[in-house]
Amino acid sequence: MSLKTWLLTGTSIGLMAFAPISALAQDAEIQAAYQAYLQAQSSGDAGALEAARANLTELCIVGGYAGFEECLATLAGGGAPPAAEPQAQPEPQPEPEPEPVIEEPQPEPAPEPEPAPTAEEPAPAPEPAPVIEEPAPEPEPEPVIEEPAPEPEPEPAPVAEEPAPAAEEPASEEAAPEAPVEAPAAEQPAAEIPAEQPAAEAPAEQPAADYGALLAAQVDLYEAAIADLMAGGDAADAQARIDAARAEIAAICAEAGQPDPTACLAQYGLELPAVPAIEPTPAVPAEEQEAGEPVAEEEAPAEQPAPIEETTEDGQAAEPVVELPEGVPPEQIAPVLDSVKDEETAIDAGEEQPAEQETVETAPAEPAAPPPASDQDAQAGFELPEDAAQFTALADEGEAVEVTAVEVAVPQNVTIVNQTNITNNVTNVTNIDNSVTNIGQQNNVQQNILRPATPGEAITQVILQVGTQLIVNSIGQDTDRFYNPQQDEIYYENLRNGRVREVITRPDGTQIVTVRNRNGDILRRSRITPDGHETVLAWFDDRYDRDLVEWRDPGANLPPLRLNIPVRDYVLDARYADEREVETFFAQPPVEQVARIYSIDEVKRSARVRDSVRKLEVGNLTFDTAAATIGRDQVRALSNVANAMLALLERNPNETFLIEGHTDAVGSDISNLRLSDLRAATVARVLTDFYGVPPENLATQGYGERYLKIRTEAAERENRRVTIRRITPLITLARS
Repeated sequence: MSLKTWLLTGTSIGLMAFAPISALAQDAEIQAAYQAYLQAQSSGDAGALEAARANLTELCIVGGYAGFEECLATLAGGGAPPAAEPQAQPEPQPEPEPEPVIEEPQPEPAPEPEPAPTAEEPAPAPEPAPVIEEPAPEPEPEPVIEEPAPEPEPEPAPVAEEPAPAAEEPASEEAAPEAPVEAPAAEQPAAEIPAEQPAAEAPAEQPAADYGALLAAQVDLYEAAIADLMAGGDAADAQARIDAARAEIAAICAEAGQPDPTACLAQYGLELPAVPAIEPTPAVPAEEQEAGEPVAEEEAPAEQPAPIEETTEDGQAAEPVVELPEGVPPEQIAPVLDSVKDEETAIDAGEEQPAEQETVETAPAEPAAPPPASDQDAQAGFELPEDAAQFTALADEGEAVEVTAVEVAVPQNVTIVNQTNITNNVTNVTNIDNSVTNIGQQNNVQQNILRPATPGEAITQVILQVGTQLIVNSIGQDTDRFYNPQQDEIYYENLRNGRVREVITRPDGTQIVTVRNRNGDILRRSRITPDGHETVLAWFDDRYDRDLVEWRDPGANLPPLRLNIPVRDYVLDARYADEREVETFFAQPPVEQVARIYSIDEVKRSARVRDSVRKLEVGNLTFDTAAATIGRDQVRALSNVANAMLALLERNPNETFLIEGHTDAVGSDISNLRLSDLRAATVARVLTDFYGVPPENLATQGYGERYLKIRTEAAERENRRVTIRRITPLITLARS
C-alpha cells in the first residue's frame, strides 16, 4: 500500500469515517449520492451538479477514498467504500468495530436474513451516534416493540457499553502517531440506544435499533442538505431535501410514540443542527425559498458575535474567542501573536533572553505604522539583486545523481532528540543515544545525515532541538504529497554549494522543481508547464545564505510586532465567513513591512516572521484527543476554505499557504509535535485530493502545544486545531 493511500485510511492520519455511519448504510448512501451526481451531470444544471459533487465529495472523504477520482472510478465499477480496509489493524476502533456483524439474536427471524439488520446492531458498539446512514430501514417498527416482552435477551446491550471507555483516552496525546483511536467522544449519547431494546424476540429488538438508525439516517440527510446549501448549491433542491428529512423524522417519531421530534431525537442522542440561514423559518419552507435562500446564506456569516475580549491582562492583543469553553475564565485566553506566546513560554520556563533580543526590547517603542496596501508595498523596503537568473529554479547547471531521496544534514547548532519512521502503517521510534544526540556540539556534523526512504513510501519525523526550542521536521513529507509513484517521474541533481534539485515530472509534462540546501531548507520551488512557463512559488535571496548555515530565528532582530489593525481583521474564523470573505481575507497583504525574502523553512521556524501575515482559524474543524483524523461532521469546514484558495490561485497561481497543526497541552512535547504535524498533513491532503488545491501550493508544519489558544493544561478541544496563513509575500517576490 502506498503511503498516500495509508495516510487516508490507516492509523496515523487516515480519514476515518465519522463513526456514526454503519458499513451497509454508508455504502447505500454513497451509491445514492453517486447516482444523484450522474443525474446532475446529465441534466446540464451547473448548480445541481455543484451541490451533488459537494455531497459526494464529503461521502468519499468519509468513506476512506484516496481522492475524488478514485472514488468515482470505484463507484462506476460498482465497488464499495474502502473503509473496511483498516479493519485488519487492531488500533483504530472506529473502523474495525463494524466487523462483528454476527449477532446471535438475529438468527431467530428466519424470514428476515437481510444484512441491514445485522449491520445495524453492531453500529452502537463502534461509536455511539454513528448508525446515521441506515438506508435500508426494517419495516416492522415500534408496534412489535411495545407488544411482546417475552424473553428479554438483549445481548447487544453489553456490547454497546464499549464506546464509553474509548472516550476516556485523552490522558495523553502521546499515542497519536501510532493510534489515533480517540474517535469522536461527542457521539456518546448514542450509547443509550441499546437501553431502548426491551424485547427479547428478534422482531422486538429490531424496531428499537431501527428507530435510532432511521432517525440518524434522516439527520445525516438533513445535514448533507444543509452542507450543500451552505456550499452554494441549488437552494430549492436543498430546501426540499431539508423539508423531506424533517417530515420523515416527524413521521418516525410519531410511529415510535414520540410526538415531539426534538425530544424523540434527544432520546437517541441526536439533534438537528441549528443553521442561522434557514433555522428561523422551518415551518414554511416554500416561503423561505421564495424569500431568496442565497441572501440568507450570505447574511449568516455576518452574524459573528463580537469576541469576548480584545486584550489579555497584560494589554496584549488576545485571541478572538467568541465563546469560551465551559469552566474557562477570560484570563485564560492567550495572546493572538505567536511571538508573544513564545516570550511568555520562555519567561515561564525561566529562560534568559538572547542578548540581541534584549537590545531590541530596550529600544524606544515607535508608533505602529499603517499596514502596507499590497504585497508589493510590503516588499518595497528592500533592494532586489540585479541577477534575474536567480529567480528561476533551473538557473544552475546540475549533475544527475542516482538517489531515491534527498539526504538532509543537521546544522551544527541543532540536536536530534527523537526520530520516528512511518512506513505503511508501521511506526518505528528511535531515541538517539547521547553520542548521537550531542553531535550538534561536535565539529564533524557531516556525519549526522538523515536519510529518508523512497518518496511515496515513508516519512521520517525527526524532533530537533534548536536552543531550548523543539521542532518537528518531517523529512520527505512535501515530496510525498507532490509525488505519485504510479504516475510521476522523479530525479535529483547536485548543484553548487551542496544544494540538491528535485524534479518531479507529471504525466502531462508539468514539472515541480524544488531546490534545497544541505540542511533541507527549501530555497526555490517552481511549477513549470510543458510550454516552459515557470510559476515561482518560493525564491530565496542567496545574499542571506549565510543565515542558513546554522538555524536561528530570522525574526530575532526584528522589533516586537505591534498590531496596527483590529484583531478581528488579523484573525478570521472560517466558521463565520463565506467563501468570498475567506478569499478576500487570504488576499490581504502583510501587516508590516517585510524585511527580506525568507526560505519556507525559516518562516516555519520563526513565530515573529509568521506574525507579519494574518491567520485563518478553521474554527469548526477540531480534532479528537490523540487523533489526526477528520470526522464527517467536520469535513465541510474545509469546503469554503478550499474554494477560496482555488479562486485566489486562479488569479495568482504562485500563492503558498502554510497549514499549521496544533494540539492541547495533554501529553509529552515530543508526541504532541508529531501529532500536530500529522494533523496539518491531513488537512493538506484533503484540500488536494478532494478539492483540487495543488499540493505544491501548500506547506505544512506542526507546532504541538506551543501556541495554545486557551491557556490550560487540561484537554481542551479549542486547542486541537489547524490555522492557515498565506505566506506568499514572505517567500517569493510579489507579482507586479
